[in-house]
Amino acid sequence: MKKVAYIAGGILIGFVLSTSAGAFADSVKSLVGKKVSGEYTVIVNGQKLADKGAVIDGKANVPVRGISEALGADIKVEGKTITVTTESPATESAPTNVSGQFSGMSKEGIEESIDVLKTRILAPTQEGRDKIAKEIEGYKAAGMKPEDYAARTKELATYDAEIAKAKADIAQAEAALAALK
Repeated sequence: MKKVAYIAGGILIGFVLSTSAGAFADSVKSLVGKKVSGEYTVIVNGQKLADKGAVIDGKANVPVRGISEALGADIKVEGKTITVTTESPATESAPTNVSGQFSGMSKEGIEESIDVLKTRILAPTQEGRDKIAKEIEGYKAAGMKPEDYAARTKELATYDAEIAKAKADIAQAEAALAALK
């Protein structure tokens, strides 16, 4: 009888482990196949963090724990929720009439976002787009058929979409900045 209980227990444990691993893999899949534009050094109040940040699909991803420790904030992870709290109240320079992704940000924060969007996202993406556009022009000059370089044309369209999104984000940030003045 004990053997049957051990076998049933083993099967149950195996089932639980295999389904929880699948659930974890589903959460990791959300970043699989995404385009990483680069890895960047993160500096908070002049202090260089040991962990690096990355731009994935045009969005900045930073090490929350490192930033919260550098700012003296408390970080708590419960399930799929990360909570960051500080002891200091919100700054008075935070906008109240700004909506969208820049709502609640200070003037300095918005200006820094504009700088990051222009230098770390838009400029490298524009350089990559220009390189591919030059390659395509070379293919055309060589008399190649469009279907022979269709993958590069598709990649060019992806760069164009990323550039349009970055420019839209910059315009939204500049509008938020103007609303503060």
